[in-house]
Amino acid sequence: MPNLVARLANRLPEGETQTGLRSVRILKVVTPGELAPEIQKPVVSLILQGEKRLLIGSEVLRYRSGDTYVSAVDLPTRIDILGCSRKDPYLAVSLRPDPALLADLVGPSEALVAAPEPRAFAVHTANADLLDAYRRLLHIIDRPGNLDVLGPLIEREILFRLLQGPQGPVLRKIAVGGAQNDGIGRAICLIRTRYAEPIRAEDLAYAAGMSLPTFYRHFKAETGMSPLQYRTLLRLYEARSSLLVSKGPIAKLAFSLGYESASQFSREYAREFGGPPARDMGRLRMKLAPDRPR
Repeated sequence: MPNLVARLANRLPEGETQTGLRSVRILKVVTPGELAPEIQKPVVSLILQGEKRLLIGSEVLRYRSGDTYVSAVDLPTRIDILGCSRKDPYLAVSLRPDPALLADLVGPSEALVAAPEPRAFAVHTANADLLDAYRRLLHIIDRPGNLDVLGPLIEREILFRLLQGPQGPVLRKIAVGGAQNDGIGRAICLIRTRYAEPIRAEDLAYAAGMSLPTFYRHFKAETGMSPLQYRTLLRLYEARSSLLVSKGPIAKLAFSLGYESASQFSREYAREFGGPPARDMGRLRMKLAPDRPR
């Protein structure tokens, strides 16, 4: 694997590369620091080289080469790449899990799953079998004839290996139709579609099919934050993404996100990102420009 990773690091351009498999991408970063903010969708990723820090709510995850990260729901996520350079870039391969494929695999892997993982996201060290599957996938990544035939088979194996291990319960949350079929997933979908509107906790609990106390407990266990914190972060991350590409009035943006005043928005923004919108944008644009991946 080290020789293969070194070849990829030398050959690939900086930023995200879409491979011949629609679900698989490779990210190369040469400058340490914060990446553009995002609402991270369900993903499976393996760090091939380097180290990364994620901030999800109040939880900090730090993982490095040989570790896998799996998430099952949309999560407001801050990402820092640590200690990379042009000589030793950060390199990671990500896969968007297919709910139908996972549903097909859940049965055969069910008896082999380890203890339940309460979170909707998890980091674990990849075992030898999983690393071998990734190695074979990367080996054929630039061989279209092989990739078309063998790629989907290896992708299936990667998901099967993950389902066998401690991250299996996380992946099972998005099987059979995706997050919409999971109680907390349904509540998250409702928040995502109505984050700029007033929404009652009782409506979210009803969407999840739970009593209010049970809903609060399960939501915090899965996402690491309360429903209100999730909605607040969703608004703020959407705001940060919008501000990166446009420079409209802050008050107009605040009202479009459901805030009652621009001052309330600015306070919450500064609390999350360490400064008011204008100052944070100047700092973030300096970090991202001119050659940082977005």
